[in-house]
Amino acid sequence: MSGNTGSKVWRTVVISLLMMGTLGFGLASLCGTIFTAIGVAGVTSEQRDPYAMAIFVFSVPSLLIGGGLAWWCVSALRKRLHDDKPPSA
Repeated sequence: MSGNTGSKVWRTVVISLLMMGTLGFGLASLCGTIFTAIGVAGVTSEQRDPYAMAIFVFSVPSLLIGGGLAWWCVSALRKRLHDDKPPSA
């Protein structure tokens, strides 16, 4: 086990927090994706919505930040899950 996760209880807590972070940030990124698609539809339609560009103020940061943090949580989670694997003999 790595030096930064001392006990099995602490490791379980860290893994649980990373799982919740992955789900939460993944949902934020999904929400950003949906609202970005709605904004694109509003900008490119024949009857252009005057507030369609305002959707991008919230959707693009949600998409990028949520996606980046979800990716970080997944990579940290993969590292933690593979910490206790015994070396191949």
